[in-house]
Amino acid sequence: MKRMFNTVITRPLLVVYTLTVTLFTPFSVSSQSSYPKREMRSTWLTTVRNVDWPMKGASAASQKADLVKMIDSLSTLNLNTVAFQVRCNADAFYQSAYEPWSDLITGTRGKDPGYDPLQLCIEECHKRGMACHAWLNPYRYNNAAGGGYGWSGKHDLPENYEHTHPEWILYFPNLGSPCAIMDPGNPEVMQRVKEVVGDIMSKYDIDGIIFDDYFYPYGGTTNQDSLSQRLYKPAGVAPSDWRRENVLRMVQGVYDTIQAVKPYVTFGISPFGIWTTSTAAAYKEGITLPAGVSGGNMYAEIYCDPVSWMKAGAVDYISPQLYWTTKHSGQRYDVLCPWWADLANRFGVQFYSSMSTDSYSRNVANYSLQEMQTETDINRSSSKDGAFGFIFFNTKAFCYDSKFRKAFLADQLRYPALQPAINWKPAPERQMVQNLQLDGSVLTWEYADTDVRFAVYAVPNRFSARPGIYSMGDVLLGQTYTTTFTLPAGVTAASHKIGVAVIDRYNNEYSLRLYGEQLGTPVATTLVEPFDGAVRKLPFTFRWSRVAGADSYILQFARDEAFQDIVFAQEMTDVEFSTALRLNLSYLTHGTYYWRVKTRIPNAGDTWSEPFSVTLSAADALEEATAGNKTKGVWTVMGTYLGSTVDNLPQGVYIINGKKVLR
Repeated sequence: MKRMFNTVITRPLLVVYTLTVTLFTPFSVSSQSSYPKREMRSTWLTTVRNVDWPMKGASAASQKADLVKMIDSLSTLNLNTVAFQVRCNADAFYQSAYEPWSDLITGTRGKDPGYDPLQLCIEECHKRGMACHAWLNPYRYNNAAGGGYGWSGKHDLPENYEHTHPEWILYFPNLGSPCAIMDPGNPEVMQRVKEVVGDIMSKYDIDGIIFDDYFYPYGGTTNQDSLSQRLYKPAGVAPSDWRRENVLRMVQGVYDTIQAVKPYVTFGISPFGIWTTSTAAAYKEGITLPAGVSGGNMYAEIYCDPVSWMKAGAVDYISPQLYWTTKHSGQRYDVLCPWWADLANRFGVQFYSSMSTDSYSRNVANYSLQEMQTETDINRSSSKDGAFGFIFFNTKAFCYDSKFRKAFLADQLRYPALQPAINWKPAPERQMVQNLQLDGSVLTWEYADTDVRFAVYAVPNRFSARPGIYSMGDVLLGQTYTTTFTLPAGVTAASHKIGVAVIDRYNNEYSLRLYGEQLGTPVATTLVEPFDGAVRKLPFTFRWSRVAGADSYILQFARDEAFQDIVFAQEMTDVEFSTALRLNLSYLTHGTYYWRVKTRIPNAGDTWSEPFSVTLSAADALEEATAGNKTKGVWTVMGTYLGSTVDNLPQGVYIINGKKVLR
């Protein structure tokens, strides 16, 4: 993260809260909950320069105890994800097949700390129903603050890359912050980054991989990569375009590696908060830049082009570093946040803004507690796809600042939340849990597959018949990786409807099983509009019939009838959905697509409707078919057979015999 080196950070006393305090707060269900049921809630748990952890010079036992306390503290604040920095400078906070142990753990590069920090972090997160994302810096090798160029003294190892692969390293001695990086233009470096990610996924039960904004160095690149340019840059290609392409190829390679090994592992990148200030670059992509925004052009300085990553489908989410307040004149958070949310939506990826608690902790002007809460609310209001989320840099305020914790827990983080689903990737259907039992306050159940998680709900009896009640954020007790859950005080089978739902590794949720209730019968909805075989011009609205007792519906829109190539999926309680909320649809090629809707009835199981096809067309209206395709009132419109008389067509406007006809 670019802003982490501004000050020397001293470590305050860790505030630890017991787990039972905040897992559940008595709620009053409103007609429409303001608390999202799904939201990525994370912090950057920063290890470089020992910013958050571990404390310099601490023993292994102390380090382990501190990490556990920090994760516990985050959990009690209803955060659900930790972005744990495990590769700062081509080093490792885990058992790496390629790189030495980080000196930030023991003080000596290459020295085994006697335990595995990443494994510990994963285990402690999963114990609390939290996800762990491994945070890597793909290129950074060294910097002046880390000891200059090369690893001198105790950090100079024979296996360091400046010895084994000196051609991989680029040196930037004349920058304001001198540094050395691994050469993004060298194909072997691209391969090594892929190998490092693959190594982590093969050894660890990780939930996500995330990169931050260190690509080419801040301050600019001139001729440091001249060797790679001579060897690898195609003739006639500008160095700037070639450098951006190098980063894109690395990102694509990492994404492909993840899909080949564990496609449910979420991949995100956190770029600088301003994509570009170049109107020419924006015009080339058909993008309008946010009004009134000025600042660094990292598209040209560090060759960071998140638009290219999203356009290539090479990330699952984007988390731009919006480390400015709503009061900044040239980089206002309330301008940039909705702009980035719409940009991510345009390319069908999720948006989780990164926000600066670091500046709040250092009492920087305008970074107040109220500002942090306001930015969180703006983040939520900017989402069109229901995939809310944020990652705060850094972690200290969430662990150490009791005033900060109390305010967020009373408002923005009052209830737990599930991580947003990566629901455009095909996943097998899951059955309900079995043998749901309650012994005192301990809820247990059985499930054959261990590679899942579970969401636990409790609804006061007086609200249990309300449609969509299990889709509200107020009623989620928490998430667990095990088949047992201890209910909080005040929640009993006599006072609440208690249920458990399966969550797969993509974060898809499946049908809820209610304690003490007989199983019901699944009921499929009937699709209404657009009718099967319809031709439509965007935007239009999907509609389907309401099913008695249904809690929610999941709409899928795909390129194929088997729904293996999903364009988007959306979970909702309503029975209609406008394509205007999915900006990526506007960039689809014209042709035939398929849609269907899953009905979710608590205690009855999920069931899909029959699929319908719809042809996206650039036409303004449905045109009359040629005379040869009209027989006894049976019409073919835009080449798609409707199979009914004109009188039986669904309501809409048609052009028949040159006249508009309203049905």
